[in-house]
Amino acid sequence: MKPPEDEIQALMQKAHRALNDARLLVEHARAEAAVNRTYYAAFDAARALLLTKGESPSSHSGVKARFNYHFVRTNQLDRQHGRTLAVAEDMRNRADYNAFSVFDIEAATDMLHDVEQLVTSVAKQL
Repeated sequence: MKPPEDEIQALMQKAHRALNDARLLVEHARAEAAVNRTYYAAFDAARALLLTKGESPSSHSGVKARFNYHFVRTNQLDRQHGRTLAVAEDMRNRADYNAFSVFDIEAATDMLHDVEQLVTSVAKQL
């Protein structure tokens, strides 16, 4: 089994790749796909940070709850990052599962900006 540090780094690399993918998708006006990749950047960064607490929740809601418990509630991360993770998950769910949900590129761009800040803050914590 690989040490947790390797998994943390692998998750952060995934987060950065997802952000790069989202940027490309935004450039090509692919809002729904950008929302998906943006959410996964936030999700993987949150998972990486949770590993520093020895936690690896098995569900998306578990990651969100434990991220808020360990890092937002304790003011180690700004409250905005907890909201960003929640909003990104909601947007991703609507983009992926609601046939009638349509996102404009501005909404995807705004979410991308917020998640970039979250990923940067997580990287500083590591």
